[in-house]
Amino acid sequence: MFNKKNLILSLSSGLMIGLAFPPFNLSFFAYFFLIPLLIILFDEENLKIKIFYFYFASFISNAIITHWVAQNSGTSITTAFISYIALCIYYSSFWIIFVVIFHFVEKQFNLKSLSFLIIPILWIFSTEMIRDIGPLAGPWINLSLTQSSFIRLIQVLNINSYFVTFFLIYSNLCFYKYYISRQKKFLAYFISLLATILIFGEIKINNYNSKEFTNELKISIGQPVIYPNEKWDPLLRNRNNKIMSDLLYDSLSSSPDLIVWPEAALIYQLAKDGSVQRQNLQSHLGESFLITGIPQRITMDGELKSYNSAIFMNSDGFYDTYQKIFLVPFAEYVPFFKNWITKMNQFDDLGSFSKGNDYKTFKINSNLISIMICYDSSSNKLAKKMVEKGAEILFIITNDSYVGKAMPYQHFEHAKLRAVELGVPVVQSANNGISGIILPSGEVVLKSEIDQRGVFNYNIKF
Repeated sequence: MFNKKNLILSLSSGLMIGLAFPPFNLSFFAYFFLIPLLIILFDEENLKIKIFYFYFASFISNAIITHWVAQNSGTSITTAFISYIALCIYYSSFWIIFVVIFHFVEKQFNLKSLSFLIIPILWIFSTEMIRDIGPLAGPWINLSLTQSSFIRLIQVLNINSYFVTFFLIYSNLCFYKYYISRQKKFLAYFISLLATILIFGEIKINNYNSKEFTNELKISIGQPVIYPNEKWDPLLRNRNNKIMSDLLYDSLSSSPDLIVWPEAALIYQLAKDGSVQRQNLQSHLGESFLITGIPQRITMDGELKSYNSAIFMNSDGFYDTYQKIFLVPFAEYVPFFKNWITKMNQFDDLGSFSKGNDYKTFKINSNLISIMICYDSSSNKLAKKMVEKGAEILFIITNDSYVGKAMPYQHFEHAKLRAVELGVPVVQSANNGISGIILPSGEVVLKSEIDQRGVFNYNIKF
């Protein structure tokens, strides 16, 4: 039955993979985290016991990785904590799928001889592919995020978005088999695949760096550092307006093609016909375009819907909007229980958001761009659709100030993965940081500090 040794193995597995993710960045743990569970998987006969240990390890890891959900200052402490626990319970269930499928397939086939292929594929299918489906999708806990600091390694994501996960599970198997057999051939398997991946990465980066680019876009990123409790405080409205006005004039002084402000940077309904605030803002833009996050209300079929939106505008009166597609469950809306909480956010006057459904591109000069809002950027599928529609640069606008100081580091690493996977530059503007620019090679050419108010300029060649 249950024993202390297996409990320690399970706990160590959960801790290792949890700490491998940003902001902790103990990435090397990702190469060993599964070994304790593989010991249980191959030694334990009882399926229920295996399920328990895998679930326990998964819950520990998810509790570490998604701890920012519990820090949501935009709602009550009780709601934030319940949301956090609910997500941990749900995401942890996918490790059970892996165990159950493996258990029954193993009885029919000799998986030990095929484990280097079967186990990584089964892991990807059960813990990442299935989990990324539906309203509770959680791509932000895909294993590839643990390796985002190693740009040569993650170049294989341009081939397949699950390749890094495959490599990590393969590596765990190599080390596990070496541990139980002491046969050096398993270390050779690991070194061979690692060397192949790194050589591929080096070649790919060198090819990118040797390209001659014909297009250039002058970007100016504004980082206002106005926290939610300040943004919606009527007594601070004049101060907040001055901060945004100063950022605008600072950006315009460099004559950029495009100015980018973060998610919910402005609280006005700028997409409303005849909006005085929008017209006033447009009158100051000169030759520049502006992207900024806004609240938006649209009446459809007699129903008033609220959206977390971005507006794209210039000085000639033109504007268009994008409505956020990937809403964060229990943070921006309550899945399945629409009326359970009528007001998710105590600062925004919008309450729960509706989901957008249009993968838009916007034209600036002769180039197409797309905008993603907040955790849109964690979804490879969403970003890929925008690139397939012609987007040559992806812009991420976000406001991570609701969820503490740790999550922004995790969020910025998602932007790096999207740049490498899709082969396009990624620009991120965050309310309190981290803002920055990442090239398709994975090189970070601009990166702000947390709570660093100011403007950051860069000319992107593509």
